[in-house]
Amino acid sequence: MKLARNILLVDDEPSWLRSLAITLNRLVPEAKIDTCVDSRQVDNRLALNDYALVLLDLTMPFHSGETLLEMIRSKSPKTRVIIVTGVNEVDTAVRCIKNGAYDYFIKTDNVDDLARTVRRALEVVGLERNYLMIKERFLSRILHQPQAFNNILTCEPALLDQFRYLEAVAMSPEPILISGESGTGKDEFAKSCHQLSCADSPFININLAGINTHAFELQVFGQMTTHDDGEVCAKAGALHHVKDGLLYLNEIGSLPLAAQAKLIDVIEHKQYYPVGSDRPYPVNCKIIASTQDDLLSLNRKGKFRSDLLYRLKSHKINLPPLRERKLDLSMLINHFINLAANEMGLAAPQQPINLTSQLADYDFPGNLHELKGMVFDGVSRSDGIQLNITPFMEAINEGNIGAIKPQDLISFPRELPTLAEVSQALIDEAMSRTANNQTAAARMLGISQSALSRRITKEK
Repeated sequence: MKLARNILLVDDEPSWLRSLAITLNRLVPEAKIDTCVDSRQVDNRLALNDYALVLLDLTMPFHSGETLLEMIRSKSPKTRVIIVTGVNEVDTAVRCIKNGAYDYFIKTDNVDDLARTVRRALEVVGLERNYLMIKERFLSRILHQPQAFNNILTCEPALLDQFRYLEAVAMSPEPILISGESGTGKDEFAKSCHQLSCADSPFININLAGINTHAFELQVFGQMTTHDDGEVCAKAGALHHVKDGLLYLNEIGSLPLAAQAKLIDVIEHKQYYPVGSDRPYPVNCKIIASTQDDLLSLNRKGKFRSDLLYRLKSHKINLPPLRERKLDLSMLINHFINLAANEMGLAAPQQPINLTSQLADYDFPGNLHELKGMVFDGVSRSDGIQLNITPFMEAINEGNIGAIKPQDLISFPRELPTLAEVSQALIDEAMSRTANNQTAAARMLGISQSALSRRITKEK
């Protein structure tokens, strides 16, 4: 984000330089403006600061603008240059463009046009740098800040690729969209992005589920009220409090259309208006949105704006559901066991060796939230030695009701077994599936635990 916002204005006329800086601060509030009146200092300024853009006069003492243009394009190829001069000569303009200038403006031109060009140039620089960064990070396949992902447990290659992608785009000025089912870890990814991009700045999470447009405006933009006696009362919104931090908009698919129009204006123009105010305020924060909805489907139904959809999709992260993270299952269960034991003040029970194999075909519709609840329930029922797997078996049984698959039908041999043999086979299978937990096995067989215990004792 910070990589594509620094601008250096170079001109030997202090009054013009000051006027241009004020104008750009007003029209391009997301930019950070530095000024330089001595052309001899430009080389040193570029060495000390990473400028995305230089606005350069042509006619100056010591070094001409064309000389500086050549130097900048040679030493700082990632920095764009816009010529802003009083020299209105076509040949000079053509020569500057050929030598690498991004654009050429006359000082008497419309300053609004210059501001739009500056914003476009910042976006181009940001995209160029992000592309190079993503390419470099993916080719190296190394996380440069692995500590930012300490809150996410995984060894799945697909999810580790998302780590590298997020690290690469975290500094982009564009929004990031995180999609995935409920409970897949979207909030944790947003927190990781905060650690990567602006760890020392605020992190504000706003849940948009069920919010109306007025409530959205008040919460995000704030409100200014002018009383009859002229006294002004202000209530700051999230965009004021977050400053240059990260604003996380949770469940963006629930946002009303009218509020979506307000949000696209914030993203496009990097400014906002508090309710009751006609004065714009700059937006300097990183914006991340998350959704468990299919935004493209909502767009086709007329419930989500196209312009907002495609701005949010500049950088997209799709998180896999737990059913696609089989390599992580055992590790996550152990993590939740320790978490539950610490919170309950209990000894941490051991995870049964075959538990993950028993859960291999379970879909976990509630994803991590469901798994955590199962483990906490199992720990509360445990004897401190082995995790009670009754909650897992109950979920499997509930999921299997009315969903008998052809391969699950009982197949009998040519010579039918006796009732006693079938009964014993059922008991053995239930005890195996439940890691010898009689309570869970009895529930699976539809009998009481005491009845099962008597049958087991009788067989012995």
